[in-house]
Amino acid sequence: MATEPGVRIHRHPYRRRRWLGLLVGLAGLGLVAWLYWPVHAPAEAAAELAARTATAQSAAASGASISPFWSLAREAEDQVLAEQYRRAGVATLTPPPGSRIDAVEWEARRVDARWCADEAWRQGEGEDASADSSRSRAMRRLVDESARQLRLRADTQSQVVAEWLQFRYPADEAMKTRAQARLQELARQSRQPFAVYQALQAHCSGAAACTRVPASLWAEVDPDNRLAWLAALGEMPAASAQRAALMRAVQAPRSIEYGRHALQSLLSLPLIQTLGLRKAAQQSLWVLFAVDTGLFHRSGLMRLCTVQEAAADLELKQACSTLAQQLWKESEDLGALALAEALGRRADGATPDWIARGQERMGLQAGALSEGGKLYEAAAGQPLECSSRPDFVQYFADLATLGELQLLQARKLSAAQADALSLTNKKSQP
Repeated sequence: MATEPGVRIHRHPYRRRRWLGLLVGLAGLGLVAWLYWPVHAPAEAAAELAARTATAQSAAASGASISPFWSLAREAEDQVLAEQYRRAGVATLTPPPGSRIDAVEWEARRVDARWCADEAWRQGEGEDASADSSRSRAMRRLVDESARQLRLRADTQSQVVAEWLQFRYPADEAMKTRAQARLQELARQSRQPFAVYQALQAHCSGAAACTRVPASLWAEVDPDNRLAWLAALGEMPAASAQRAALMRAVQAPRSIEYGRHALQSLLSLPLIQTLGLRKAAQQSLWVLFAVDTGLFHRSGLMRLCTVQEAAADLELKQACSTLAQQLWKESEDLGALALAEALGRRADGATPDWIARGQERMGLQAGALSEGGKLYEAAAGQPLECSSRPDFVQYFADLATLGELQLLQARKLSAAQADALSLTNKKSQP
């Protein structure tokens, strides 16, 4: 817009919020690749201010040539922006005398308000470089601040998640390399399963100072976790060693992936209350953490449990079939459930049981889509980051506590109970 530098406003006749796509990513539908916002080093404040000032001056200089129609449109946009400033409590350009908010925070809140003034929120076609740059800077600042806060804590899990943030969303390659090495160091020093799990996700290729911990360390420090043995199996070249690891996996009493534990740490950080760009960055980081998990190398397990090989070895066939049943019962998310189904079909063939389970998985996947749709529809067409949405916060809190499948099942049960109560109330009315 002409009178206000910063985030430009775009109008689109129809839009489908990116958040619904992000939530679909939680359902394991393979939509993860486009989720990751580009994270670049923040621009110098002086350069940013100069660029914004130049934009405003250029727009003001061309104002005389704008048609009456566009003049009216600009005036309407100005009114929308003014209302956003008023709601955010930052109607003036700078803090008034005696304000408890400093100039930096005041301007940050005005940027948040400008973000919310754009009803279309730069979705799909029409998304421009300036909006992408604003979003990237917000994410960069949030990642750095979150890592700083986590490092102030004494527990290993917080230290690991701080390094994971810097590894996964680095400002540059040097930061990524340091975080890679630090993750391996924390795993070796603490020997905590969560630390080893996260270190295994941080590959050290190309980092001379980084020596990745072996997957066998996870099995060593967490021997009762079948997923640890399956991770170790994926790094074993000999078929005999793979078979021994498979048998240990089948005998293990439980399956724990630890991926959602990182999300728990992220959610323990202060919630951004101000509506707008900074809240958008925080919500997006939650989504990225929720989908940014890797289990283990599956190729070795799948080769070991092929129908042809297992058919000639009844003990191996039984172990593969049992493992598939265990993983199906213990899976925490739809991605792990799909793995269990694929393994079951590989070991047992297309039996009626696994066909039925495939249909069950598809039903759960549809439920995940429905949950994402509900969160979107509850926003009534407004950006999620520009309205107070305790249900959105609760969704991720439940996801981190329960896991995706238990969350879907709990919400399905809650919806069924609500429908039954509504039906009972209707019948009781005269």
